[in-house]
Amino acid sequence: MENILNYLQMSLEFQIAHFIEVVKAKAIQVGIQHDGLLTVLTLCFVFYLIVVSTGHLWKNKKKKKRGKIQRVLTRSMSIGVLHGGELALERLVDYHQAKANVQLLDVTETELDSLLKEGLPDFKKLQRCIAKLEMSGKESKAVKILESAIKEARLEGKPHEAYEFEMLLVESLIYQGEFIKALSYECLNDEFITDARRPLYKAIIYLSLGYTEEEAKKFWWEFKRIRGHMKRSRNTQDVQLFEITTDFDKFMCIVKSLEEDIKQVKAKANKNK
Repeated sequence: MENILNYLQMSLEFQIAHFIEVVKAKAIQVGIQHDGLLTVLTLCFVFYLIVVSTGHLWKNKKKKKRGKIQRVLTRSMSIGVLHGGELALERLVDYHQAKANVQLLDVTETELDSLLKEGLPDFKKLQRCIAKLEMSGKESKAVKILESAIKEARLEGKPHEAYEFEMLLVESLIYQGEFIKALSYECLNDEFITDARRPLYKAIIYLSLGYTEEEAKKFWWEFKRIRGHMKRSRNTQDVQLFEITTDFDKFMCIVKSLEEDIKQVKAKANKNK
């Protein structure tokens, strides 16, 4: 559409320039005096400037409007990003390299409480808050908060919120190495909702619990299939993210790295007891 508009504007500019030349020629032919010719050319030039300026203003207005639409779409796609597994993948890749900012961690609990009280919780922000709590060594607190949020959502008749809180809880349990407990939650068996996290988490759990590669790969393929049908944010075209969604061996390496990190964290925790 933009190319067509550019072409039309260029065509209009060319036609105006051609019109000016024609006016010049005709003026000479009919012997118009110098002042009269100057007036005609000035009017043509002013008309030309108006057309060009209007074209630029219209294009800028279109860009602003497109920017507004993009922001609205980005907000409406929040659940799509969650269900496409974008944040879950990013966390899986970055887990062993995560660096916690102490000052930010101090306000995480307050931020988390505030988010949970919202009528329509921002689950992307919640996911990040939970991750911060875990990085600060407050894994058990994160689990208790989420378990409480699930119960409250169910009592208030909010199945969608309960489902999302449960998914966050499953993710938290995975990063704590509580794979059997994570596998027990209903959200991982809810096939009525198209959610790429379900098979992704199952693939991670199956590999971590020592199931065969074939069994884990079945879920990885399902994850890949669901992900392929969902719109994803273009700014997440990370090479490693791409690799673990296209190469099962790369995916297994990341999961093995996660397992080693969990073992190290648990060993460190046992030493400090």
